[in-house]
Amino acid sequence: MIFSAVVDHDDAGNNRPTKNIIAAAEANKISRVIETSLLGIYDEVPGKFGKWNRDFCFGGNPEGSSPVNADQLLEDSGLDYTTLRLPWLNDRPEVKYSITHRHDTYVGVSGSRQSMADVVLKIVADPTFGSRDSLGIADPLSL
Repeated sequence: MIFSAVVDHDDAGNNRPTKNIIAAAEANKISRVIETSLLGIYDEVPGKFGKWNRDFCFGGNPEGSSPVNADQLLEDSGLDYTTLRLPWLNDRPEVKYSITHRHDTYVGVSGSRQSMADVVLKIVADPTFGSRDSLGIADPLSL
């Protein structure tokens, strides 16, 4: 299993980090990949916060951005991947979150680092959890 805990923000638009992960997985016969990204790659964050997030993270439009392209590269790779769409992180000492999937409206705006780690550990313990999916993770009460 490969876990990449960075968001692919390759400014050149070449998605070198994601392409390198895919190549390394294929070369080493590793089929399971977990990659972190950020909320809003599908323009799935509603309301005023969604607009602010879209403007701040994507210059107003996520389409064609490196994080969006990275997610598509993983989906097209044939690997058993999970994209983790992380919220704005906080340091609260709690594990409390809800999960949304690729075509769901994102629920929440922030989440604890401990909650993000909990999701990763669930995937490590059960690699079928989140398989070939994009999981949005956030505290639904953080609205």
